[in-house]
Amino acid sequence: MSENENIAIDEQTAPESVSKPSRGAKIAGGIKEWLRKFTVKLKRRPMNIAFFMLIVSSLVYLFLLGNFSQAGLEYPKSGVPISIFINTLFSILVLLLFMYAFPKRSKKPKIVMLVLTFVFMAVLFALDILLFVRWTVAWDEASKLLNPTQLAVREKYIYNAINGVLAHAILVAVAALLTATYPLYGKLIGKINTRKNVESTEIKEAIDTSAEV
Repeated sequence: MSENENIAIDEQTAPESVSKPSRGAKIAGGIKEWLRKFTVKLKRRPMNIAFFMLIVSSLVYLFLLGNFSQAGLEYPKSGVPISIFINTLFSILVLLLFMYAFPKRSKKPKIVMLVLTFVFMAVLFALDILLFVRWTVAWDEASKLLNPTQLAVREKYIYNAINGVLAHAILVAVAALLTATYPLYGKLIGKINTRKNVESTEIKEAIDTSAEV
């Protein structure tokens, strides 16, 4: 049988059309692949979860800084202005310390920088609790002396300030806990299967291509 006859037989037996994946299947496949790559990155650097939480805590504090400043001006109790200043400064510096504590090219953290990161987190948490207590007491006292109109004007920002420092304290505490326990949940993440499944058609095509070479 000649080569031309073989080609004719293959063309007759081959399927007329190859079904293409739908748009939804492509989107789902893209999302699945992104999640796989994201998990691979977490396997290499599980401490990024703690770093993300720390970034969120800093953003929450900086976004509410206007309410904190207003509350500090209205209720300038002992230690409140300096606490706001230190918290603002440390909320930024703690991010730099965390990055220096876990350099990308090193498998082990730098102990000195890691200790400083925990110290800064402890200071942030302590000052948040101090501000929460001072402003809660000041608001309780003011609510007994001010008229309803004055209370309505101050109510929004003081509530935002009180709830904001409490939320910041909780986020910082969670970030510290995640930083301290990243080797534990890092092992759990490492057990996730992130191997890319190769379809049988892709394997067959690779074999056919190698055979032609």
